[in-house]
Amino acid sequence: MQEMKTFRCKDLGLACEFEEKAESENELIKRVEGHVQTAHQMNPEQPEVQEKIRKAMK
Repeated sequence: MQEMKTFRCKDLGLACEFEEKAESENELIKRVEGHVQTAHQMNPEQPEVQEKIRKAMK
């Protein structure tokens, strides 16, 4: 059984309660991209934003 990947906005230092889980890193990134774009005005297509998201995953 594969361990779930988790992302929390708090891990980026944001005052936000958003938390998402997925079975794979790619699936999790897809779920998180829409949130960071609409809630935090971050462009998920920018490499530095993608890197921040990946580093915050657990």
